[in-house]
Amino acid sequence: MRNRSLSLGLTLSLVFAAFATPAQEVVQRPTPLPAFGRSVAGTDDTTALVQNPANLAFMPGSELRWSSLYLDESNRVPWQGHAFALGFPLPFVPVATGIRLDFVDPPYSTISGPFGQYNYQWLTWGLAIGGSPYAALGLSVQRTYSDAAEVDGLSSFTLGYSARPFDQLGFSLVAHDINGPTNAFGQGLERSYDIALAIRPTGSRALELGLEGKYVDTRDGYWIPRATLGIDVPYLGRLRGDFAVSRPDEVNRRAWLASANMAFNMSGAGGSAEFAGGAVTGTGLGEKGSYGAQVEVAFRGFREASGMEGPRYALRIRLEETPGTRGHVALLKQLWSIADEKKVDAVVLELRTSPASSLAHVQELRDAVQLLRANGKRVLCHLEDAGGAELYLCSAANKTLMNPAGGLRFAGLKSQAMYFSSMLGKLGIRADFVRIGQHKSAPERLTRDSATEVSRADKIDLLQQHERQVVEGLSQGRRIGVPELRKRIAGGPYIASEALTAGFIDGYAFDDEIDAAVDKLVGRKTILIDDERAERAPSRFGVGQRVAVVYVDGDMVDGKSKTVPLVGMKLAGSYTIAKTLKEVRENPLVGAVVLRIESPGGSAMASDVIWREVQLTTKVKPVVVSMGASAASGGYYVASPATRIYANPLSITGSIGIFYGKADVAELLKKIGVSVETYKTAPRADAESIFRPFTEDEKKELEKKVAQFYDVFLTRVSQGRKLDKKEIDKVGQGRVWTGEQALSRKLVDELGGLRQALAHARKLAGLPDYAPILELPPPDQSLIGKLLGVEGVGTKGGVETVLPGQIMDLAKALAPFTVHSPDKPLARMELMPVKP
Repeated sequence: MRNRSLSLGLTLSLVFAAFATPAQEVVQRPTPLPAFGRSVAGTDDTTALVQNPANLAFMPGSELRWSSLYLDESNRVPWQGHAFALGFPLPFVPVATGIRLDFVDPPYSTISGPFGQYNYQWLTWGLAIGGSPYAALGLSVQRTYSDAAEVDGLSSFTLGYSARPFDQLGFSLVAHDINGPTNAFGQGLERSYDIALAIRPTGSRALELGLEGKYVDTRDGYWIPRATLGIDVPYLGRLRGDFAVSRPDEVNRRAWLASANMAFNMSGAGGSAEFAGGAVTGTGLGEKGSYGAQVEVAFRGFREASGMEGPRYALRIRLEETPGTRGHVALLKQLWSIADEKKVDAVVLELRTSPASSLAHVQELRDAVQLLRANGKRVLCHLEDAGGAELYLCSAANKTLMNPAGGLRFAGLKSQAMYFSSMLGKLGIRADFVRIGQHKSAPERLTRDSATEVSRADKIDLLQQHERQVVEGLSQGRRIGVPELRKRIAGGPYIASEALTAGFIDGYAFDDEIDAAVDKLVGRKTILIDDERAERAPSRFGVGQRVAVVYVDGDMVDGKSKTVPLVGMKLAGSYTIAKTLKEVRENPLVGAVVLRIESPGGSAMASDVIWREVQLTTKVKPVVVSMGASAASGGYYVASPATRIYANPLSITGSIGIFYGKADVAELLKKIGVSVETYKTAPRADAESIFRPFTEDEKKELEKKVAQFYDVFLTRVSQGRKLDKKEIDKVGQGRVWTGEQALSRKLVDELGGLRQALAHARKLAGLPDYAPILELPPPDQSLIGKLLGVEGVGTKGGVETVLPGQIMDLAKALAPFTVHSPDKPLARMELMPVKP
């Protein structure tokens, strides 16, 4: 903060000094058309190419612009002509570029000099790099073209820097023509330097005042002070103006220039258009001619923050792949943003696959649909071959339609557990595990052929909890009593006509009939378009504090995060997560952290490493946990020290327990004729070897170690939740709970999804509702991930897009064998998803 204040003070001193500097006489010079009314520090359109190339980095989208300036023929400056500009940000990198061509046709009375009164073209290419959300560096290259040698071939370079350290302030430094270009006769263009401030008293672009000074580096250098004003006019656009003291005239007197310009902005879903007109006047144009007219037209690939809006419309969202972890969050943010769109009347959800990979995620989508409806949007679901997840989501909508040839594949919920003991025995593989708690059932899949009575009871209870919540949601949405609803569900699956009779849908519609269905739902003719809304230009400089959403996605392992190729299994590495938490803790631009946990647990060591970083972060800034589909065992371990814990009613959590063991292949090696000789200096040196089973002595020692690890688990949770260890142990012992059950057992603080967690994090940090989200760590960008398409997993498509679902279930069940080291204690839940 001290450095920022020092920089501000120096900049203000330089700008104010500009107004007191005496002028010196210079000759006229060729220039591109001026950007009247634009602030050097605050403008974010293609006029930055001639003012400050660094500001290209802040453009939210593409822009094509035509500018024109008309002067009286008696005016003595060369600023008459047309300019065409195109600028756009590059994909995937924080870089923007643009090109502009000025056709300059000076008036007859232009001051004569070494460059004469010749027509010329001024070509500018610019490139800007935005290394951070509040600073950018830009470069532009200019060259003139003309039939007159005096103004032909002038090539120059311009460097610009812009910083926006606060919502209320931006500043820029620009060096123009730094190479001092000369023409064929050795006549040159003088260098010039801009220092500029953009001041926004309200913290938004509604009112912006610019204070600038240009130093012209001639033999007797002089300053040109300038002030700009920008005001957003509601429902119309933006009013711009500026006032400058121009370069001195022949008798060494200051001349002045003033301009006023009104830009009318018209925004639609796909972009915006600007139509602007204004006037420029002042003695700086010449003694005889003192006025000029300016006209601009721009077409943008983004929507303006102020101005007129297009007609009302409805948006279509079509899901053809089940979203993964980040794809689900992206879908939530998409729906939340639509809720704030004033011109959107309705939303159509065309569900061609399951909308989520878990019922907990469906609950978050239902919350988003309810938010849409609370904000006056009508929601229509359209189904083809649908399942229970689609039905559960659509029960929150205003209306659900189905393709006449479609069906509803839903007759209740199910969960399945696979057991591999006999198969492993036939292969000669022996699994031997020690666990704490009779509810810690994860090792049973490897050591038994069926569930224990305790484990079976837990699974049945978990299934019943899911069934009750789903039925209650369907009952409320479809307005069918619970007893009758259970009967109708049991009668499934249904074809479309049967689903209509059962009251699960409201009617039929082919794809081409959806538009008419939307018109009927809204009550008037409505435009239905795909949700490809252009980004809206920010109303603020965008430097305020953010909320960091840190993902703990997948089995927790020691080391770095990665994705298992082909299987598509995500591994949350302790090093990666710990490093990310440390970075956000030390980042002053992060005001709060939401820890988004999508993990059944994993390595006990990895859990403890992450736990410590969460604990340290809570001492600096609020950390709010948002439990997704699961945050159990090690997933709950890392959640426990958070400031506040949110869980969906059907998030799977708990499973506080530890197991440890190995699978030895001694019998398998004997069957295939392989022998192993081991040399050791102590009896237990090879205790964790897969080439022999545990001895009885080793098993006893292992039980002690597991008990110690479990005690550490209880201690960590006790510290984080501020509960007695005995109280934690009562709800521990490996028992799995839904989020709803966990609330009554003090394992979580609130029921709610990511939206509620974000709102609470912003509140705790004192951040506004619009505080942006920063998602971390960055998704896997490895070459193998790109080649195998694994990066689509968890972003657009689910893991089922890589391998069939049943093979994935097998792979997940065998995860302790495949992704965890045999010498590591595990805090991991048994994966047994409930499927509608």
